Amino acid sequence: MGDIYEKRLDGAGDVEPLVKSNEWKFPLSWSRDRRFLLYVSVGGGSRFKLWVLPLQGDRKPLPLLRTEFDELDARFSPDGRWIAYVSNESGRNEVYVRSFAADTLPSGVSNAGGKWLISDNGGSSPMWRNDSNELYYIDLEGKLIAVTISAGPGLHAGVPRVLFKAPPIGVPRPGMARWAPSPDGKRFLFLVPEAREQSPVTVVLNWQAGLKK
Repeated sequence: MGDIYEKRLDGAGDVEPLVKSNEWKFPLSWSRDRRFLLYVSVGGGSRFKLWVLPLQGDRKPLPLLRTEFDELDARFSPDGRWIAYVSNESGRNEVYVRSFAADTLPSGVSNAGGKWLISDNGGSSPMWRNDSNELYYIDLEGKLIAVTISAGPGLHAGVPRVLFKAPPIGVPRPGMARWAPSPDGKRFLFLVPEAREQSPVTVVLNWQAGLKK
């Protein structure tokens, strides 16, 4: 069922189970301080729900949001203050940002802190620049969008601006990032389906005549 495990890259130690349940689960984002893991689950009614797994203490998964909508594609900001995610609460997928604080988790982040709509023409797959001051996403027309983010007591999002038409990345799947910005936001890497050459088709006419020879 897509259970989530942890394994050291150097090969030391055993594989450690982190989350096991009867729902499909996909890991999304790991906080830079390594204290929290964001993941999405597909539960009753086929709704996508976001969860936070503390990687210290009792490691009990906690719901990030308590809504009747689908939420997915969540990413911690590099500074750990914000979470960008996608929700269909408006009737279509849009990119939002919420504040993140560990002490709000037991009640769900949706019950505390601020929420800001970032996209203005639909959006998916939000990604942060390494300094947390810019957020990227892909809009409904397949354009790569950049939004300047400035933080004070709250969050201020600039006007979305088009960078370029993104390559077609195929049908996105939960938990699978198909593109990523470089840390400075000057280059972008895309996972693009390979174009396959079409095999020629040969049509033989009057083939019965050939059988008589």
